[in-house]
Amino acid sequence: MNSMVEKVKKHKVLKSPLRYPGGKGSVYPFFEEVLKLNNLIGAKYYEPFAGGAGIGIALLSLGIISEVLLNDIDYHIYCFWLSLLKDNERFVEKIENVHLSIDEWHKQKNIYLQPNTYSIFEVGFSTFFLNRCNRSGIISGSGPIGGYSQSGKWRMDARFNKSALISRFIEIGKMRNMISIKNNDAIVFLKDNFADDDINKSFIYIDPPYVSAGNRLYMNLYKNKDHKELAEYLLIIKLKHWILTYDDNVFIKELYDSCSKKIFYKRYSLQKRNVCNELLITPKTLLIPDGL
Repeated sequence: MNSMVEKVKKHKVLKSPLRYPGGKGSVYPFFEEVLKLNNLIGAKYYEPFAGGAGIGIALLSLGIISEVLLNDIDYHIYCFWLSLLKDNERFVEKIENVHLSIDEWHKQKNIYLQPNTYSIFEVGFSTFFLNRCNRSGIISGSGPIGGYSQSGKWRMDARFNKSALISRFIEIGKMRNMISIKNNDAIVFLKDNFADDDINKSFIYIDPPYVSAGNRLYMNLYKNKDHKELAEYLLIIKLKHWILTYDDNVFIKELYDSCSKKIFYKRYSLQKRNVCNELLITPKTLLIPDGL
């Protein structure tokens, strides 16, 4: 493998290759404590709204969970994860050789906007490219860092450190047999996986599109009826081990009135840094560490 790949460094805790506004990857120690408290070390980890899957990747790299089962209804995100897992070496080579230019940005944007015209790999790479090169990691509806003239303080390569990204891809590739990705509706994904599985040794992290400002951050906007259907499913089947995160919203609090709810604070970076209140919702049977 070429010189750049030879220089990559192995990190003990792996980070997701994708950037997400408000991504939860940095709070993996909290999830690690939850798994320990509830006797779930070695459990299967499910994420029906995968996105960057930062928590699952971190926990798997530490050996806290045994398997990561991801799902995302966004076809572009699905293509990214499938390409990372199935064509890992090709993806690494593409990262190393791609030109970080406005001409390339327009090319990748065109691929992203016409997913049915291109291969899964091409769509997956375009998703990754735009996520790393766009302002705040917003793939759709945002322009490149530094603008189209590339005259700003920061340019489109500011979040595209090739050696660091290649390192992540290689390490995730080593765990590919323990990671899967589906492209289904979240409830369909959960129903399919929990029909015969041992739910007592499984853990689900659910991070759906938020009620407020969701139309900017998500390609597949959830409506109130979708939030309601998800709540009804989670409460009816009485799964024991799950965590749900939402924006602090009265509608959501009412849907999960019978559950435990805590407020936590998350720093976002959408043009400017904001600290927002978020809800952490769990079944009352799930043990949560003190000092959240």
